[in-house]
Amino acid sequence: MVDESLCFFKKDVGKKIYEIEYETTYVTKWQVLADNKEGAFDTWLAESKQDYVTEDSTNCVCSYVKDYTQIGSTKEIAKIKLDIDNDEVIADES
Repeated sequence: MVDESLCFFKKDVGKKIYEIEYETTYVTKWQVLADNKEGAFDTWLAESKQDYVTEDSTNCVCSYVKDYTQIGSTKEIAKIKLDIDNDEVIADES
C-alpha cells in the first residue's frame, strides 16, 4: 500500500514507487542505581524508555548503544500514472 504522505505530480508519470526494507537491531546497556538486583530491574522497567532515541532518568542512564543493520529487499510497489478521466496523478498498485 502506498503511503498517503508520498507526493507525486504529472512530472512523475512513468516513475515507479519502491519500498526498501531496512532492519535495525539495537543492543542497549543500562546502568541503574538500586539496592539490589530485583530493585535494579524494577527501576529499569519503570524508568527506561527505548525508542529510536534513548532517554535517561535520574536513576537510570543509557551507557551504551550499538545497532546491527541489515538491508533487506527492495521491491516495486506501484507505478505513477495519469488518470486521464479525472485529470489526476495516481499510484497504480496493480
